[in-house]
Amino acid sequence: MWFLLALISAVLYAWMWLLARMSRGIASSTTTAAVTAWGVPFFLWMLTQVTYPWSEIWWRLYLVLPLAVIPWTMYLLTYASQRAPVTVVKPLAAISTLSTLVVSAIFFRNVFLPAHVMGIFVVTTGLFYLYRGNWQAWREPWPWYTLLGVLVLGVNVAAIKEVLLRFPHPFAVLALAATGTFVWNAAFSCMQRNRTRITVPMMRLLLIFALVTIVQDFTTFMAIAAGPAPHVIAVKRTSILFAAVFSYTFLHERQQSLWKLLLASGIVVMGVVMLVS
Repeated sequence: MWFLLALISAVLYAWMWLLARMSRGIASSTTTAAVTAWGVPFFLWMLTQVTYPWSEIWWRLYLVLPLAVIPWTMYLLTYASQRAPVTVVKPLAAISTLSTLVVSAIFFRNVFLPAHVMGIFVVTTGLFYLYRGNWQAWREPWPWYTLLGVLVLGVNVAAIKEVLLRFPHPFAVLALAATGTFVWNAAFSCMQRNRTRITVPMMRLLLIFALVTIVQDFTTFMAIAAGPAPHVIAVKRTSILFAAVFSYTFLHERQQSLWKLLLASGIVVMGVVMLVS
C-alpha cells in the first residue's frame, strides 16, 4: 500500500512543478498563498486535536523554519519555477536529500555511509549530464534560486525528523507549516494586489494547484506512516522522471531530447536511492 501511495505522491509532485510553471503571469506570492490556504482551517482543527509544545525551547527554535524561513523558500521556488523550464529546475530537487544527510550527520549525529558518498557522486553525474550543452541556463538566476530553495527544504526535512521524535504528530506539523507559508505570502500578495488581475482561468488553475498540493502532501505522509521512510522518499524522487515526461509532452519543453531527459533523470533517481539507503 505504501508503494502505491508514494507513487501517487511522485506523480502529483511532478504536476506541482508543472502547475507552478503554468501559473506564470500570476504573482508568485499569490500562487504560493493560494496553494497553502487550506493550512489555516486545518491548523485550527489540529489545535483541538493535539497540544503543541509551545513552551519547549526546542520547539521554539524549530518554529523559525515553518514561520519564517520556509514561507520565503516556497515563494522563492514558485518564483523560479514560473521563470525557468521545469526540465531545468525540477531535477535540482534531488539536492535536498544531500542537505538532509549533511545536516543530520553534523547536528543530529546520524551516520554518513559510503553508499551515501556514492549516491552524491551519481546524483552529480546525472545533473552534469542533464545540463551538458545547456550550461547557459545557469547564467540566469532561476536555477540558483531553486538550488538555494531545495537546500533549505532539505534542512527542514532533517529538522522535522528530529521534531517528530519528540512530537509524533506529522499532520500537526504539516498544518503549521502550511499556515506559516500562507500568512506570509498572503500578506505579501495583498501588497502586490494591483500588479496582477486574476481571471477565471487563473482562478481555476490555482484551485487545481491547491487540490494537487493537498492530495500530494497527504499521500506522502500516509505513505511514510505505512512504510519505511527511506523507501518512500526514494519512490517519490521518481517525480523527476515524471516531470521530464510531462513537461516534454504537455509544456513542449523540448530544448533537449526526451531520451536524454529520461536517462539523466534516471541517473539522478538512482543516486537518490543510494542516498536514502
